[in-house]
Amino acid sequence: IRRDSTASIDLVSHQPNHLVYETATKTDQLAVFSEVYYPKGWDAYIDGKPADHFRANYTLRAMVVPEGVHQIEFRFEPQVIKTGSKITLASSILFFLLLVGGLFVLLRKKKPSSHG
Repeated sequence: IRRDSTASIDLVSHQPNHLVYETATKTDQLAVFSEVYYPKGWDAYIDGKPADHFRANYTLRAMVVPEGVHQIEFRFEPQVIKTGSKITLASSILFFLLLVGGLFVLLRKKKPSSHG
């Protein structure tokens, strides 16, 4: 990695679970972010594609930024949330199917018989 005195990085969006930066460099650069590194749950993306990030200076987040103009995103996406969402969706679908099935059975039983 060569020094690039013209390189820039700007924080364009900051939310508790989503950070967006824009970078412009002439060469690959090492970026150290003033954010605490948490090994689980945070995913990094460069231009929407997954990218590696790592711990720097014991507590901070860092990554190698490729040359050019790019958008860097850090998203908090813990696996437990993804798994919980899938379980919730499956449970909701099952509940809906049971509800519709139960109503169907009740309506069939209440239907008057056409045989006198």
